[in-house]
Parts: sequence; C-alpha cells; structure tokens
Amino acid sequence: MKFQLPVILLATCPLTSSAFLNPSSFGIQKSAKSSSTLSMVLEKAPKVKKLSKLEILKTKSDHLTNPLKEQLVTEEISVNKDAMQILKYHGSYMQTNREVKGKKDFQFMLRLKQPAGELPPDLYRLLDDLSAKMGQGDLRATTRQCFQLHGILKGNLKTVISSIMNIGSSTVGACGDVSRNVMTTPAPFASPEYAYANEWSKVFAQLFRPMTPAFSEIWLDGEKAASVEYWSKDVEKYNVDANMVQDNGRGIILPDSVEPLYGDRYLPRKFKI
Repeated sequence: MKFQLPVILLATCPLTSSAFLNPSSFGIQKSAKSSSTLSMVLEKAPKVKKLSKLEILKTKSDHLTNPLKEQLVTEEISVNKDAMQILKYHGSYMQTNREVKGKKDFQFMLRLKQPAGELPPDLYRLLDDLSAKMGQGDLRATTRQCFQLHGILKGNLKTVISSIMNIGSSTVGACGDVSRNVMTTPAPFASPEYAYANEWSKVFAQLFRPMTPAFSEIWLDGEKAASVEYWSKDVEKYNVDANMVQDNGRGIILPDSVEPLYGDRYLPRKFKI
C-alpha cells in the first residue's frame, strides 16, 4: 500500500475505533483497480509570515522619507525611534555621549560611502573642516575603508550631509539594510588584476545603491547635487543605470518604479561586498 499522510491530517481525524477501521474517515479512497492500493491528495494551508515592526516601518516610510523628514525639523535635539531607523539608510546613527551624566546629550555619527576606499584630496579637506567646525574634531577610519564623523548635532546634519553630496561624495548606503561600502584590496599595485578589482568595486557600488529621491528631497531640498559621485565617473562605460533595470526573467527586477532592485522593504539585513 502507498500512503501520503501529512501530520496535519491526524489532527483533524476523529480518534475512534471506526475511524481506524474505515480509511474513508481519513479522506482515503480505495482504488477501483485494486483493493490494496490507497491514495489521497491533501494540501497544507500556507503559512503567512508576519512582518517585523522594522519591515512594516520600511514599507510605510515612502522609500526612506518618513518619519525622518518630519522629525528633522522639530526643536528636539533627537529624533524618535522610527526616524532613527530610517536615518541609518541615510548614513547616520544617533548616539549619546556616555560621559555626560543626567539628561542625554544626543549627537549623530555620519559614515561616508567610499568604494574601494578612495578619498579624493578635496573631499578630505572638506571632512577635516566639517569635523572641526561641526563635529568633535576628529575623523575615524573604519575597517571597511571609509571615514566617520562624530559629534554632529541634529541642527547641523543637513549642512554636513549636503556639503558632502555637493562635492561629489555620499553617505547613502553607508548604513542600513542595503549593500554597504564596497571594499577591495588597498595594495597599490598597477597590475591588470588589481585595476580590474578596483574598477568593479565601483561598478557594484553604483549598481546596488538605493535609488529613492528621499536623499535629495531631505538634504538638498529636492535639488540635484552640484557634482555627481566621483566614483560614478570611473564606470560610465558600463552604463550601470540601464543595466540595473534590464529584466532577464529571473525575478531580480521588482515591480517598484522607485527601487527596482530593493523594493519598498529593501534588504532583510545589511549586505557587504
């Protein structure tokens, strides 16, 4: 005999002696051809996965816009918990000075996006000035080939981020559930292999960047940055934006006109290359 008895079936069957003697009680039908052959088809009810609070927040944020936009213009020196989560995608974490006792002294850390770890001289000078005037006076190099500014007050965030964007850099994708800063070897070799790795780290950075207009809307008042991101110039020949939305039929391109790769929920966790 052949049986297909999922566990879910046993939970719905009356546990009586007649039930065990009568196969029809289980929904089993005898084959007309042979009394010794039994068959049935049962399907389990699909389980609906409940979204986490963070996933729900992302879907309701209008592609990383709200409630951050509203929270940045309040008189409070901090942002609420939901805005703090969305702020990560803009490259910043809200922190407190642990050495200050009593009322919390909120400040913000800002992390740059630097594919291949490159830092043009004019960008370094800008970061140095911003840290001295609006931060805590230092720059911190991370293990993922990028710099962080600490001690930025909420009222200065827009000035600092817009300055970085207008010089041709970005903090977008430095934090949050997206593809983070793309690393490659820092070895200063001129071989074709090292040049290839350096170039494709910038291709990946450009390909997997979030596309939402929330960044320019919040930090640049909806205007375009004065200069494009410096690494994008090195990969123009790859026509990354056009290839990004090329549908190969494998389900990679999502039905989302704003974020064709990420959708409105972005990634479930951060991703590092």
